[in-house]
Amino acid sequence: YDGHGDGGEYVAQYALHEVQRRLERHPNFDTDIAKAFHDTFVGVDEDLRTVPEIEALYAGATACVVLLREKTLTIANAGDSRAVLARRRRGSGKDQRLAMDLSVDQNPDSPGEQERIEKAGGFVSPPPEPGLSARVWLDAEYTQIGLAMARSIGDHAVKPVGVIADPAVTSHDLTDEDEFMIVATDGVWEFVSSEEAIEIVARHLDAGEGASRACQCLIEEAAAKWHDFEGDYRDDITALVVTFDKIWDSSPLKP
Repeated sequence: YDGHGDGGEYVAQYALHEVQRRLERHPNFDTDIAKAFHDTFVGVDEDLRTVPEIEALYAGATACVVLLREKTLTIANAGDSRAVLARRRRGSGKDQRLAMDLSVDQNPDSPGEQERIEKAGGFVSPPPEPGLSARVWLDAEYTQIGLAMARSIGDHAVKPVGVIADPAVTSHDLTDEDEFMIVATDGVWEFVSSEEAIEIVARHLDAGEGASRACQCLIEEAAAKWHDFEGDYRDDITALVVTFDKIWDSSPLKP
């Protein structure tokens, strides 16, 4: 959950708690997880309007949520945070991994996203230079809002022009070759590719440093990239690393 705008951290905290609480209680949690995720994201977004402590008109948050049930990952994503899987290359040794994106960044100029926004009366400005994001505006002069994603929780000022909270829901069946997963905000992905992130984490896991240390090193390398390209400014950086080899070892629900 990556908050943005004045008060975005409160939107992120609200979503962090409410998405899990509501998803677990959804009547379709066991039968139609895609519907459960959709209803949960949309419901959390709508109910922000009734929370007096949070002003979500010009503040919002991304949400990239991964549910592991038995051997299946279900990924629900709204915004430009990203989940990436590391798969060991068959027959090539443990030191080589394939990076597999489990989610797709929902940028304003992405296929399908831009068309929906413009059909609803919004305006999308192109990236001002390579590496920067397109943005959503309320006016043709590009002066109002300038949101750098096509989906989010909150940001109610641009909901009438096609920015939606509906998540893109996908699934992935884990195999014996799937080693670990990274879930991170765009503060990582701005200057670090999925492939580079997998290589960074794998290097530290192979050295026996553990997932927490590998995650810290990924964050540090992303922060160093921000310093190289942007000087003293950098975006928020949040990341999780989850290894799959021993995830069930201490669980009473071993498959």
